[in-house]
Amino acid sequence: MSDVVPPTALSEVQLRFLCHDDIENVKLLCGDWFPIEYPDSWYQDITSNKKFFSLAATFRGGIVGMIVAEIKGRTKVHKEDGDILASSFPVDTQVAYILSLGVVKEFRKHGIGSLLLDSLKEHISTTAQDHCKAIYLHVLTTNNTAIHFYENRDFRQHHYLPYYYSIRGVLKDGFTYV
Repeated sequence: MSDVVPPTALSEVQLRFLCHDDIENVKLLCGDWFPIEYPDSWYQDITSNKKFFSLAATFRGGIVGMIVAEIKGRTKVHKEDGDILASSFPVDTQVAYILSLGVVKEFRKHGIGSLLLDSLKEHISTTAQDHCKAIYLHVLTTNNTAIHFYENRDFRQHHYLPYYYSIRGVLKDGFTYV
């Protein structure tokens, strides 16, 4: 990618779903964006399994951002997130879990992350037929850029998760944001 991003970059960005051919590129991007190492099976799943909403933002043919989310029943969330919705919600109520959201460094602050997040919200509103009542994610407590991004988009810290992540063998704390 070029180091100089035109101010009109967002108008040239196109969205498309990830596919099997994207695996190697997505591995490189995730390696650059995230301190977590994902297994090969994860890349296979997010590029082929329809249970994932895996959307790429492309600029002149190259992936410059992506979001991966899973919409699932509220009873299928991990124990530590079981209270993101009140128990009074019906059992078939759905939630969306953002597994990953990243943008190439040179393209940050150009609205691409917001475009991807808004696309997820639009997908939920048109396909989940009002059954999806929350979007949540996990983030390292030290990832101030991501925390600021989500808080500016009305996400709120829900839980502090001590020792939630293992990064290169070192346990790190996380937050749940909803």
